[in-house]
Amino acid sequence: MDFPFTKTNRISVFAKLAGIDWGIISTLLDGWKDGQLGKLSITKVSKPKSLEQLGYYYAVILPEAVKAFEANEDYSLMMQLGDKQIEVELNLKNMDNFLKLRYAALTGVYMDKAEMDMAECSAFEDWVIKWLATWFRCQIAPPDRQWAEKLKKDE
Repeated sequence: MDFPFTKTNRISVFAKLAGIDWGIISTLLDGWKDGQLGKLSITKVSKPKSLEQLGYYYAVILPEAVKAFEANEDYSLMMQLGDKQIEVELNLKNMDNFLKLRYAALTGVYMDKAEMDMAECSAFEDWVIKWLATWFRCQIAPPDRQWAEKLKKDE
């Protein structure tokens, strides 16, 4: 959520957003000239997705999705882009885009994994696993929760 404002004095800014600790902001605003335009952004803070989540997606889920399509003798993907339907080669990158577009069709929101937080990434991965099981009877191996300990033992 963005709150545009024009600095006329500190009180005019504070009056709009009462109840927020303004110590740091006040110090920053002291260096601004009267009439300076600014924007205060308030965003949701959430836990970022983990490297383990991304590793599981790219190393386990995506390759299994490609294998499932190949086992069904589908060697290309049909993707809807606007009012056009295009056929693309079956590979990891296109499969990733295909799954994100299918998920967006279900949820109504397209979100790149770079923008996902931990919960959103988990929901997407869970959906992909269920979708593959439903449409291709593909069983994805669950993530190995003790992977770090196993690496330490191998060293």
